[in-house]
Amino acid sequence: IFIFSDQGMNFFPEWKDWIPHSIFLLTEALTPHCGPTCYNPWKDVLLPGHTDYFRYRSMLSYNRPTEERNLLFNFHGRYPGLCSLYKDNVVRGRIIEIFHGKPGVSVGGFTDDYFERMGLSHFCLVPMGTSSWTNHLYEAFFAGCIPVILSDGFEVPYADIIDWPSLSIKWPMLNVGMDLYYFLLSTPMAELKRMKDLVDAHACWFDYHEVLERSSGSDAGCSPYLGIIRALEKRRLLLHRSPGRFWRHLS
Repeated sequence: IFIFSDQGMNFFPEWKDWIPHSIFLLTEALTPHCGPTCYNPWKDVLLPGHTDYFRYRSMLSYNRPTEERNLLFNFHGRYPGLCSLYKDNVVRGRIIEIFHGKPGVSVGGFTDDYFERMGLSHFCLVPMGTSSWTNHLYEAFFAGCIPVILSDGFEVPYADIIDWPSLSIKWPMLNVGMDLYYFLLSTPMAELKRMKDLVDAHACWFDYHEVLERSSGSDAGCSPYLGIIRALEKRRLLLHRSPGRFWRHLS
């Protein structure tokens, strides 16, 4: 089992010669400059991104009930014109261009009260970053904010454990426009509350700061560590060992 930090497979291209059948623990399926060849769903495991303790605690503290949220959605971060690394990021540019100044919307660059704005929003936009992956997805869970994934190539972790369509929205990047605004605006309050409750209930799958407790029962709770263990257990069954070339052989 191998885990590479910071897209490390780009710095070890010989992995295809030395460890092609090993299990890789990855945060993104489409690693830049490597693409789909670095991720094989049948053996590799996608992990949630890590949120540092300060941001984690701050977002939790601003997580408000549905009834107390007065913003439809928000996005604050890097975008074209603010950071050269994002000059070709069309979806982030469209978010700023189309939604800036719209009623009930908070979009733009970095702001000191970002966590508070997340806690006041029903939805958090999750556009792709410098790759299809972005940690905005996991931060949304701690703020109790329903994720709207705007990254066509984003493969979510623990898809066999978490019912992602029940607690998030995935919208085509090329279709980011006022249709998205009106779609989110038309969501009934009861549906907002239902999805928000599911977001809160599943945040523990992305919380690296809680200790995984042993459980003697069938319900062992949820944790990113438990997600890894369950995924590796499934791979162990698939990657069973052969008993050898010959058996019951008469010589």
